[in-house]
Amino acid sequence: MLQQIRDFAGKRFVRWLFIIFLVVPFGLFGIDAYINRVTTTDAAANVGGLKVSVAEFDNALRRQSEIYREQFRGQFDASIMDNPEIRRAVLDGLVNEKLVAIGSERSGLRIPDVALAERITRMPEFQVDGRFSRDRYETIAKLQGLTTVGLDERIRQGLRVQDFRSAIADTAIIPKATIESFIRLSEQTREVSVVNLTPEQYMAQVKVTPEQVKAYYEGHAQEFTIPERVRVEYLELSTDALAAKTEAPPEEVKRAYEEGAKRNQWGSPEERRASHILIAAAANAKPEERKAAEEKAKAIAERLRKAPKTFAEVAKKESQDPGSAVQGGDLGFFPRNGSMVKSFEDAVFTANKGDIVGPVASEFGYHVITVTDVKPAKIRTLAEVTPEIEAQIKKQIASRAFAESAEQFSNLVYEQPTSLQPAAEALKLTVKTYPMWMSKGMAMPGPLSNPKLQAEIFSDNATKAKRNTAAIEVSPGTLVSARVIEQKPSELRPLDSAKVEIERKLQREEALKLARADGEAKLKELEAGKDAGLKWPAPLAVNRQKPGGLFPQVIDKAFRVDPKKLPAYAGVESPAGYSLVQVSKVIELDKVNDAQRDAMAGQLRQSVAMEELESTLSSLRQRVGVTVRNDALEKKNPQ
Repeated sequence: MLQQIRDFAGKRFVRWLFIIFLVVPFGLFGIDAYINRVTTTDAAANVGGLKVSVAEFDNALRRQSEIYREQFRGQFDASIMDNPEIRRAVLDGLVNEKLVAIGSERSGLRIPDVALAERITRMPEFQVDGRFSRDRYETIAKLQGLTTVGLDERIRQGLRVQDFRSAIADTAIIPKATIESFIRLSEQTREVSVVNLTPEQYMAQVKVTPEQVKAYYEGHAQEFTIPERVRVEYLELSTDALAAKTEAPPEEVKRAYEEGAKRNQWGSPEERRASHILIAAAANAKPEERKAAEEKAKAIAERLRKAPKTFAEVAKKESQDPGSAVQGGDLGFFPRNGSMVKSFEDAVFTANKGDIVGPVASEFGYHVITVTDVKPAKIRTLAEVTPEIEAQIKKQIASRAFAESAEQFSNLVYEQPTSLQPAAEALKLTVKTYPMWMSKGMAMPGPLSNPKLQAEIFSDNATKAKRNTAAIEVSPGTLVSARVIEQKPSELRPLDSAKVEIERKLQREEALKLARADGEAKLKELEAGKDAGLKWPAPLAVNRQKPGGLFPQVIDKAFRVDPKKLPAYAGVESPAGYSLVQVSKVIELDKVNDAQRDAMAGQLRQSVAMEELESTLSSLRQRVGVTVRNDALEKKNPQ
């Protein structure tokens, strides 16, 4: 899996995804920790006048670990985060974020209070039913340990960083001719015929001697060596297993239900849909202005009580709330949670459906209101949510029990090194025996797949001294100790058992050489205008997006041949052996439509923007100076 992650992380676009992942959440909820100067000398990297603290680095590693855990699911091993390559990728992301912060500060980007407020109200994380909620904003600020002013400043810093990136990305200009060329090349279709010269066609011409078999065997001993194998028994302590044996007290279930009900955890509260007509009058307006607005609202209310079905029509003409007037006064559904001013909310939630209520005074003026629909509260009963609550309580109890038992587990497997049974008896666990032989590095199901545990199993302490391994945390909340009960050292397979295998391998390699030589000779004949004795199959119309089942190597060759002189020929090694390719026709795209042009423009612009941003950060890195503590890359990731 390390190679899979290394290959994945090595791609340029993935490095930018790393940066985006590390940046976006912090831009909203922690950017000041990445902007402000750190006074401690405990830094993993120094970027100009800013520092990446060890705590920041450790937190970023944990977050990246969770991403890998989700991405690779059961195949993920937390020890992979100890790998210097992975750690450097994460640290590089934090360094780049510091560089972006410095760049935004030096560029003089500013976000005025009015613009900040407008952008905050549009952020969905602060909205309830599509509208900005002051209560939600204050709650999130408290969860971050901030005042609302403090959260304002964090968001302002994050938006400055985003604007700095956007300023660079927006300079990426792709000429229309370039876009057209890319689309035409990517959508071009060619009619292609392929003849495969397979090694199997030449096998009869190949003779492998016993001397060749022996020479290969002796020169590739590692290939025929059976690695060291062991059979093991193991003991596992996990929160999941403890939870399965735990009972959730009924009184705790009931208490959790009641507490959750207070937070609307078990369903949605009643919601009402209302329409209103606002006659505006500021709270600090002159008394006569407020009075005139109230009288006008009274007259409208009386008129609507006589003709309630005209509410929407009247709202469009009379309401001074521009946001809802065009909708006939409709405000949509909302719960009783403070998202509306109190007097307005009280009136809506005490009225009956269809009533004309008002005028209701508020700081904005006077409202005439009607309730148009009601969604009753939907609350799950205690019986319905009991299994969910019980699972949570069991997990909590099991987590406490695990924390209390983990040290005892570790001590017992160490203090009683010749058997797992004492620890099993003390903690009421069962020693399990793995039914198969296992080799070092072998893909194993379950806890024995952990590389740290495998390293312990194949250590001299376990294989020679026959001692228990240390208690290894193979995943969060799971400790395992193993013991080798039988061992077979590595051994070289006898030549007789490998003879047929080697003969086939050598025979195919030589047959492939013959296929290649024959193919290259036939290609020369074709290029000279000769027949070459080939029977070409019916051509396939293919392009880069629709290869028609042809191998990538074949498609690449088919689109590299010169289309000016057809038919054109090419040859290439492929999984089939040696493939001869004939291109008989080129079909150009008739017209580039707007949708294609827009899609390609976006892709090219994003690519160029990333290049520009990388170039900007590289230049900034040289100017401000970046130093990285190498020992931070080697330091073990905290579990």
